[in-house]
Amino acid sequence: MVLKSKLAHKFIFLLGFLVGPIAWSAAQDTNFDSFLRAGAEDANKLIGKYMEPMVVGFSYGMSNAWYNTAKTHKTLGFDLTITANITAVPSSKEFFTFIDSEYQHVTSTGESNKIPTIMGPDESGAELSFNYYDEKTGQNIRGSYKPAGLGLKEEIGYNVVPSPMVQLSIGTFKNTDLIVRYTPKITAGDFKTSVFGMGIKHDIKQWIPGIKRIPIDIALLGAFSGFDTFYDMSNLELEGENQVSTFNVNNWTFQGIVSKKLSVLTVYGAFGYSAVTSNMQMSGTYIIEDEYDPTLTFTSVDPVDLSYSESSWRATAGMRLKFAIFTIHGDYTFQTYPIASAGIGFSFR
Repeated sequence: MVLKSKLAHKFIFLLGFLVGPIAWSAAQDTNFDSFLRAGAEDANKLIGKYMEPMVVGFSYGMSNAWYNTAKTHKTLGFDLTITANITAVPSSKEFFTFIDSEYQHVTSTGESNKIPTIMGPDESGAELSFNYYDEKTGQNIRGSYKPAGLGLKEEIGYNVVPSPMVQLSIGTFKNTDLIVRYTPKITAGDFKTSVFGMGIKHDIKQWIPGIKRIPIDIALLGAFSGFDTFYDMSNLELEGENQVSTFNVNNWTFQGIVSKKLSVLTVYGAFGYSAVTSNMQMSGTYIIEDEYDPTLTFTSVDPVDLSYSESSWRATAGMRLKFAIFTIHGDYTFQTYPIASAGIGFSFR
């Protein structure tokens, strides 16, 4: 299939990222072979820094959209919401600094050591080169390349990572909502994914003497969710065998929420803390051709095992419109990776 637009290609890349960032990167023009030629240890470091803003941005997006009001449901009341999160990647994450002493075989040539990340500009940074003896294959491995980013900012003016979310909230006892995010394992060809999350939103106004009659709602939220994908890469036409990519995200958030209902409009705000962890693995064997002599090859085994851990204080401001049982909401979260969200839902009692 020939894409008519670079922008379309880039957004398809982001959508493909949801099924496994490493698997999708392997099938695109993202210097994948060149990264692996640098040797297992150096490749892992370089791919880790290159992919970081996309992975962390997506992980933060998955920790969002747990509420659109502080008011809890009556017993067995419920709401079903669908939310789209757009996470902004900070400009500081468009590049990373290459430090020669951190790598065994890779060196930087030129005056600049700035390397674009995947969310950086669609232009090459410093050239990276390597030339070393591989004891496993008994040959010299050599090459050079200039990593480049997707260039989304140049195309649309923003560097963003999308993440969708569907959830159900049910009122239980003592003004407490149980919030559930669940998708049974979905299999589509070589791809499998599942989502599970659980949160509790509790009305604390009822326990604070002197403010029960103030016409606002106050609640505390604690929540956890996980996102897992498995991708069989055997159809990506990469030479080798047993090629599998996995991507896992876990996130936690604790927040205090305040809201005020004004006719059909509810305004809400929150302050709290979020922490996210994610892991990407690429296992199997990969046969890589020498850059200068395609008749020479070497094999990379289980080349990628990356872990990320981030946390941030966060503040959210938003509003919701409710017409009968139909709701529309939108909010903005200020944190290390800011998030804009918008969604629709149905709310009863």
